[in-house]
Amino acid sequence: MVGGTRLIVAAGAIAALSPLAHGHMVMHSPVPYGVDSLNNSPLAGGDFPCKQRPGVYEISTMNDMAVGEEQELSFMGGATHGGGSCQVSVTLDQEPTPESTWKVVHSIIGGCPTADSGNAGDDPNAIVGNPFRFSLPEGMPNGQYTLAWTWFNKIGNREMYMNCAPITVTGGADEGDTSVFDSLPDMFVANIPEIGCGTQESQDAVFPDPG
Repeated sequence: MVGGTRLIVAAGAIAALSPLAHGHMVMHSPVPYGVDSLNNSPLAGGDFPCKQRPGVYEISTMNDMAVGEEQELSFMGGATHGGGSCQVSVTLDQEPTPESTWKVVHSIIGGCPTADSGNAGDDPNAIVGNPFRFSLPEGMPNGQYTLAWTWFNKIGNREMYMNCAPITVTGGADEGDTSVFDSLPDMFVANIPEIGCGTQESQDAVFPDPG
């Protein structure tokens, strides 16, 4: 496993996706970029970050987030692969590239997106489990940025999943004041072919610097 690397969806619109697109899981809230083209297969390497594809950064819904206020993280789908571990991270880039810097604002070690063993069911449009809660730290700079949900599944092939969403941050530091952002842990990246490191099957990934 590798830590500290800088490598590195509106509900109605998500429901319009084909069942094939829901073969695993999608982020239901916050609403992702590119809802109409969201492909939720695991990252293959060249599509890092955010499942690169035509229309990847199209915005259907802007997610407004005030620092320090509770936000909801929820998922839709059925193939939960026994859960696993997730992170919520932010980059200051509105259209992230492989060179973007991602900083962790919340980590969930085990039980994400659900603590159920195996898969959650056959309904690709089902909301899975109870939503998680997170907040942006005081001192995050105001502005329009990108949030990412990353997931390392517990059971099955060693994979990394990633959905990204547009966010507008308010109530924080002046735009351009990145001191708090810079102090946050780097997003954990693994199970991508180009990196050559992986998490262990049947165990929840333990992030080296969860924040």
